[in-house]
Amino acid sequence: MHETRVSLLPALMLLTCPVFSLAAEPLTIGKLLADPQSYHLRVITLQGTVHQVQILADAPRSGMQLDFQCSFVHPPYTFVLADDTGFLQVSVSAKPPCVSKMSPVEPPDIGEGDKALVDVQITVAHRYSEGVSRPAVQALAVGIRRQGD
Repeated sequence: MHETRVSLLPALMLLTCPVFSLAAEPLTIGKLLADPQSYHLRVITLQGTVHQVQILADAPRSGMQLDFQCSFVHPPYTFVLADDTGFLQVSVSAKPPCVSKMSPVEPPDIGEGDKALVDVQITVAHRYSEGVSRPAVQALAVGIRRQGD
């Protein structure tokens, strides 16, 4: 019985950890945008230059505030990833721990002008505009690796 628990632990850890793409070659943003539906709910790797990094912080509130709510040390942020074929906005979720709002936040994993390999989960929603369904591609980062120059 004890051996079964030990052998199940690595399998459970794999199921609860983020999935990282094992693609040999990163996909170009242009290829993704040309046929986004074929990548819906898949994790793919993109490569490019980071632009417009924006931390998604709560708007400041007026008046007195109590420090009973927490804030993430690694807050959510967005950035634009660009390659020679196009660009795509990428969202990055907040990461624990959650601490007092008075604690300083950590900067994002990447910065303006960085070259990066980004594993993203693609979701394609359809927006209707002027009677036509248009795909809206959403990319959620599940892994970011900064590349050296």
